[in-house]
Amino acid sequence: SSGFNAEYGLEVVEPSWPKCCQGYSWELFMRDVLKGRGLDTLYPDVSRTYHIGKTGANVFNQFFNGYFREHVLAKEPHYQLQGLDKLGPKSYSELLSELISRAKPVDHTENPCDQHFITEGEDLLVLYYYQRDSRESKQALAVAGCLNLWNVDKVRGMFNGVLRTHFRGNQLLIVGSMTKYGKQFMPKNIQPIRIAKYKDELDVGQ
Repeated sequence: SSGFNAEYGLEVVEPSWPKCCQGYSWELFMRDVLKGRGLDTLYPDVSRTYHIGKTGANVFNQFFNGYFREHVLAKEPHYQLQGLDKLGPKSYSELLSELISRAKPVDHTENPCDQHFITEGEDLLVLYYYQRDSRESKQALAVAGCLNLWNVDKVRGMFNGVLRTHFRGNQLLIVGSMTKYGKQFMPKNIQPIRIAKYKDELDVGQ
């Protein structure tokens, strides 16, 4: 789940904290506040965002059924989380660099909206998406939509323009072309994926 570092003080967020029942999620509010100050939110591989409850102030049955009902994240009742020591900003950035440097690029001439774009496997893959600048995430949302990962507002779970996820058995890194990772590791012969038009309403979670 998202955490708040007391170092930055409640005075940063308290004056504009969302009032009750406005339909605005506190975690979205926190992310916006942090990003506006050059900070970021760290996510473990399985974020709380991906397994929200069925009822609550900002959740309703239709949303839960459309996005989360088919997501079985763990069948074991007891599980020891691993790699928590790598979730700090410096160590996580180093981990991403190490993974991206070893990852096999997907075929960037293919359309990620094609259902056979990435096949079942156990590979470490990287996909580079087009950016005008390092903060732009429009194409990340387009790619996430095509892959049926996410299609609402902002892509959840991104860190400095990189989304690390698992897709059809593969570990997949979705990397912005203008991020420091894209500039360092994207091969010269690859054109980052740019989706001119994509289907907005995808059957996510099916």
